[in-house]
Amino acid sequence: MAGKNADQNSEPVLTDALRSITRTVAAAPKISLLMALMVTGACVALTVCYLDFKTERSDLIDPDAAFHRRWLKFTETFGDNNDLIAVVEADDPRLVRATLQDLGERLKRDSEPFTNVLYRIEPGSMRRKGLQYLSPRELESVLRSLEQYRVLSQGRSDVIELNNVVRKLAWQLNSTNGQTARNTTTRLISHAETFSDSLDAFLSDRDQFRSPWPEMLAVDDRFVQESIRTVYFVSDSGRLGFLRAQPIVSKSGFNGASVPIDRMREICADVMAQTPGVSVGVTGIPVLESDEMRRSQQDMLKASAISFVGVGILLFFGFRGLKHPILALIMLAFGLAWAFGFTTFSVGHLNILSVSFAVILIGLGIDFGIHYIARYLEHRKEGYELDEALEETSSGVGTGIITAAVTTALAFFCATFTQFLGVAELGIIAGGGILLCALATFVILPPLIALADADSDPEKLPGPSGINWVRFGASRFPMVVAILSIAVIAGLGSQIFKFEGDQFIPRVKYDYNLLNLQADGVESVDVQKKVFKEGFGSLLFAVAIADTAEEARRMHQEFASLPSVGHVEELASRLPSYPPDQTRVMVQAVKAELARLPRSVSTMSAPNPSSVGYSLEQLLMAVRRQSHPEASRVSHKLDLLLDRFERMSMSGQAQYLREYQGRMTRSLFAQFGALAAAADPQPLTFADLPTELTSRFVSPEGKWLLQIYPKDDVWEIEPLTRFVEDIRSVDPDVTGTPLQNYEASRQIMRSYETAALYALAVISLVLLMDFLQPENKLLTLAPPLVVVAFTVMTLLTRGIQPNPSYVVIGYLSMVIAVAAILDFNNLRDAALTLLPPITGGILMFGVLAILEIHLNPANLIVLPLVLGIGVDDGVHVVHDYRMQKRTGKYQMSPSTVNAIVLTSLTSMVGFGSLMVASHRGLYSVGLVLVIGIASCLFVSLVLLPAVLTLITGGPVRSPKKRRGGDSSDYGDEEDLEAATRPEGNRRNRRAA
Repeated sequence: MAGKNADQNSEPVLTDALRSITRTVAAAPKISLLMALMVTGACVALTVCYLDFKTERSDLIDPDAAFHRRWLKFTETFGDNNDLIAVVEADDPRLVRATLQDLGERLKRDSEPFTNVLYRIEPGSMRRKGLQYLSPRELESVLRSLEQYRVLSQGRSDVIELNNVVRKLAWQLNSTNGQTARNTTTRLISHAETFSDSLDAFLSDRDQFRSPWPEMLAVDDRFVQESIRTVYFVSDSGRLGFLRAQPIVSKSGFNGASVPIDRMREICADVMAQTPGVSVGVTGIPVLESDEMRRSQQDMLKASAISFVGVGILLFFGFRGLKHPILALIMLAFGLAWAFGFTTFSVGHLNILSVSFAVILIGLGIDFGIHYIARYLEHRKEGYELDEALEETSSGVGTGIITAAVTTALAFFCATFTQFLGVAELGIIAGGGILLCALATFVILPPLIALADADSDPEKLPGPSGINWVRFGASRFPMVVAILSIAVIAGLGSQIFKFEGDQFIPRVKYDYNLLNLQADGVESVDVQKKVFKEGFGSLLFAVAIADTAEEARRMHQEFASLPSVGHVEELASRLPSYPPDQTRVMVQAVKAELARLPRSVSTMSAPNPSSVGYSLEQLLMAVRRQSHPEASRVSHKLDLLLDRFERMSMSGQAQYLREYQGRMTRSLFAQFGALAAAADPQPLTFADLPTELTSRFVSPEGKWLLQIYPKDDVWEIEPLTRFVEDIRSVDPDVTGTPLQNYEASRQIMRSYETAALYALAVISLVLLMDFLQPENKLLTLAPPLVVVAFTVMTLLTRGIQPNPSYVVIGYLSMVIAVAAILDFNNLRDAALTLLPPITGGILMFGVLAILEIHLNPANLIVLPLVLGIGVDDGVHVVHDYRMQKRTGKYQMSPSTVNAIVLTSLTSMVGFGSLMVASHRGLYSVGLVLVIGIASCLFVSLVLLPAVLTLITGGPVRSPKKRRGGDSSDYGDEEDLEAATRPEGNRRNRRAA
């Protein structure tokens, strides 16, 4: 026993600690598991009671980021402003408006899940006060026009008789005097054309009357469309109609806006069932996010079931039984429960990104148990008793597990240095979960094995699979294997870039389009694409805030003039542009003038066809005399009209003119009536505007909102970049969903790049601490740290802010340089540990380039996962190599091969199960991870062992055969390997 104690006393502190922990928990397995169950119960209770869920993409962004602070300020002022949008489609524009009316009334009645339903603008008081939208000059023009008809109040109805109106128009044209009356001539010729078109249309169809009177309101269509009649939100073609409603969102749980979304879809389905020929779809940012979350949840459940079954089958074949795989899964369940408790305590919630941490832990956490069980079974086959096998397993493979766990966890923890909150939270949760799964390997698995194998015959326990062709290929022909492996890696790596012009361009792109992550056939995505294809433009918009209505109008003009902007919506332009003190007197004068006019005329002389014909001839001659560029065209129209008129019979002419004069008179008095209905002089206030508009566009503090819609599809990065740059040239503080998407997509990409750099640096330092001689560790790490700290302090005192990435790279470079001088061989071993993740990454990107698979915001998570898995494989291979150093020849041990193959295959099955997902983002995660893990597995089993064999002096001799000619799974190589271990002299020791 003295020899045993001496061996243990010479062990490193970590190895001795792992041996002691294992001895303690295995000695009293039931008590150990009971205490673990109590801790697990507390974690589960903590999770159930306090773990919250955040379901919005904005929850992934750091609230301290400048662009997000602008968004939060906006939401504090105006609310979220992300509406549910119902899109009505029909071939008949009248049916579209009727359906919008029906749908809008139903949603307004169902007020619990919705608020601020907007599908049309009711003029309301704007109709009565419409003249206030005119400028003082336009009001003066209206007054002058009315003054021409003042004689109507004296019974002079002859002034509006058809013949007199035509004669007066001809006289006015003949009275114009050259260029001095150019504007007047243009107006009169336009009036002559209007008269000609009106008479001609009425001659062709008595139901097609067009008013011949010049417009008294010389303003654009805004007055008519927005101030006088009800306006529905429809596309230019009238085939698409739009309804907006703000959802009442649940802030807790994964439901989010799902309740109002489901209710809106139910109502839309009822409307479609009752209205044939109409299609109604629901979209909008809340709908896109909800559809993505629900489809992802369905896919994750399906993938989890496939993953669980697939991993179980692999472990069954890998360990040739069910018992030990079940023990590994129980250990993993403990680790997951602790990880949920850690999540609740450290972060307090899950978001749409960190919710995937459980899948990550299932894929990575099970690896520790596989390595442990594989080495334990090998020890039992070597003749160790149960307690000794557990202790030797913990002290032997335990350091590799700890190193792999720490490096993988640190790779995730490095994400906390990034600015993207979603990635940072995922890093904390996944990193902590990895460490807890490693802890469960040493405190849960030994007592489970102690109970399960207490009465088991070691001869009946399963052994490693012994994939001899892999082991012997790399060990017997290391040079050939290394050259062929390097050739494969170089060949695939050469596909990562292509040469175009004078530069190398990566073939693997980053797809920023979030819609490309969605599953095919999702209604909300299809509706978005349909609306854009119909020419309505994007449903996404940026928002800007103005302090006053005047500033809002100015910003409207500036935004609308930008080439990337489709249109701008705001409320200030719907209000009168001139203050009441400039228009009130004029409006009152118009109202008074209208009050003098009669409502109609009792009698009018019937038009004489000969007189009217003669007057039209005079009008034709008057037009022909003009040198105006439009005169020829208008005179031609009049000539054709007269030809048609002359071909009519006398009675037909009389009836035609009589009917036309009656319609003409009624049209004039209709204009008078419209003016009178809009001549309320009381100032227009917010109370006169629809609340659905004011609640969206004016804050309680009096701020004015502008919605800026892009011209192009801003789901794509190039149009999005142009749009963001353009609108920021007008207002640097502009915000909104497009800008959130733009900044977040760039930030998440930068975050993963930064995390990868920091992770590589931290992993390298941890590996150096693991591999360097104890006396060299401080000398390697401390001097470069002093140099870097002094350099950083010097730069800061001079007002120079050093780039953290450059600081990390500089420090790591100096550490490597010092280590190369002090302890080159151990530095080489640490560097070889990084061979699987680095060259495996090259292989992965080469395959991605060939298959034209691109990165996206979903599958970027693959980068730290492949780094962690690759480092894990490298650590175990190099640790296995260092345990055999005294033999002079290296050949991978069966347990190491078995464990690496099993961990890789289980990870590939676990993550590869995501490829059954219809959500294209999850599918790409599974596909890229399978390629990445397979690449790391190739390097770990083929290239790295071949390199290590070459380092130790060349090929290993062929294994001897036992009597009978059978090749042994545990032949001379295994005996030689076991003899080199500290415990090798204890084979076949019995507890007695």
